[in-house]
Amino acid sequence: MNLFLLSLILIVGYLIIDWIGKNRRIHKNEPPGPRALPLIGNLHQIGPLPHIGFTEMTKKYGHVFRVWLGDNYHVIVDDPEVIKEITVRNFDNFTNRLLSPSFEVMSRGYINLAVGRDDHWYHLRKLVSNAFTKTKIRTVGFVIEEHIDHLIRRMKLFEKDNQPFYPRFHLKKYAVNIIFSMVFSDEIPYDEDVHEGRMQSLFVPIDKVMRHLGSGKLADCVNILKPLLKFKQRTFGTDMDIVFKITAEIYDEHVATLDENNPRDLFDSLIIDSKGKHRDSVIMVGTDFIISGTETSASTIEMFMMYMINNQEVQEKVASELASIVGVGNRVSMSHRPKCPYTIAVIHEVMRMMPVAALVPRMAKESIMLADKYFIAKGTHMLINYRSWNHREDLWELPEQFLPERFLGQSTDFQPFSSGPRNCVGQNLAVEEVFVGCANIIHNFRLSSVDGKPVAEEETFGLTICPKEFQVSVQSRT
Repeated sequence: MNLFLLSLILIVGYLIIDWIGKNRRIHKNEPPGPRALPLIGNLHQIGPLPHIGFTEMTKKYGHVFRVWLGDNYHVIVDDPEVIKEITVRNFDNFTNRLLSPSFEVMSRGYINLAVGRDDHWYHLRKLVSNAFTKTKIRTVGFVIEEHIDHLIRRMKLFEKDNQPFYPRFHLKKYAVNIIFSMVFSDEIPYDEDVHEGRMQSLFVPIDKVMRHLGSGKLADCVNILKPLLKFKQRTFGTDMDIVFKITAEIYDEHVATLDENNPRDLFDSLIIDSKGKHRDSVIMVGTDFIISGTETSASTIEMFMMYMINNQEVQEKVASELASIVGVGNRVSMSHRPKCPYTIAVIHEVMRMMPVAALVPRMAKESIMLADKYFIAKGTHMLINYRSWNHREDLWELPEQFLPERFLGQSTDFQPFSSGPRNCVGQNLAVEEVFVGCANIIHNFRLSSVDGKPVAEEETFGLTICPKEFQVSVQSRT
């Protein structure tokens, strides 16, 4: 038997065994799902926007179903009660995020907060949570208001020059500077262009990291390719190394000027807590805040602007509410938020229509029955599909329509920041900076498209969701 024939037999045999293994039932209460192909599983059925692809699959397989993404067995969930069992009632069993070569390499062995595991995650979460309580966020409200003033001034320059405004770059600078101020006692100058300094060195690699980690690369999913991907990333590096290097420079500056009795910011507190050890872990937590704190808030405000352009009547209602509460010519501050129910309802509707964190991953430590009818095997990768939950016709009236009124005067089971102990640690900050950002933009400017047509409400998929980039025409309201 020649080598070619032997190789062919081995390959065919492997594919047959793999196909049988993926399609055999592991338990009588295993969630339903489609048949899987060898190697790729159901990757071919998901499409370029997995959260949308999974949403479509609920029509056939229900609100809890299984798929194979390569060699990784996943259960997709958009049922509120089952989600509550995962994130709250059985949290200890679903504490951890998923395992993948890219996450392992880019997190330097799961030592950060975003994908940290077990006791290491618990310790970091407790330490960081103390810095993001509602009380402490109120004491740094001036930071948010300072940076919204910078953003509004930049937008006025575009109006003065009659130039279209590109929101993404400027919204990212607004969000990242709030994080830099709180976490590092630093900021990126507002006159720094996108093609220079830390703006260029940070935002380009961050964007690549977000696209890569959210894309479900074949090598992250297929077992025989995983070692090759890990070897490549460790040998040649990744874009995360660039962000790590920048954060490491900030770390070294903090260590050199540290006063343990008077910590300046969250980074000082982390350094003091680590007692000079765990340098890489502290740096990785810093990169968490740079990446997550920038992408989520900036994308939410960008989506808000998109929906305001496409819903002019809603935009004017928001402007009217703000004018009556805040007064023409005044800055909208954090203290105004409780008095602006319609503005808050609009922001919630934006988050419902296009959630930034559309798919939230968890992993089962042990086998468990959920809702007394779904068997979840040990090691199962769970994906909570918030986008699908937010668009269920049996839970939301006219879910595909933009209707902020649904959030006025009625209780809704809405979770833009997930739920349970592993929800978004920075949600108190995000709520305030998104409100202040959105409200001041509408309070100061009338937004419209540059060509008079609606902006295409299209999404770009990654670790977080953002709209496809668009231009805005800004016109002062005063």
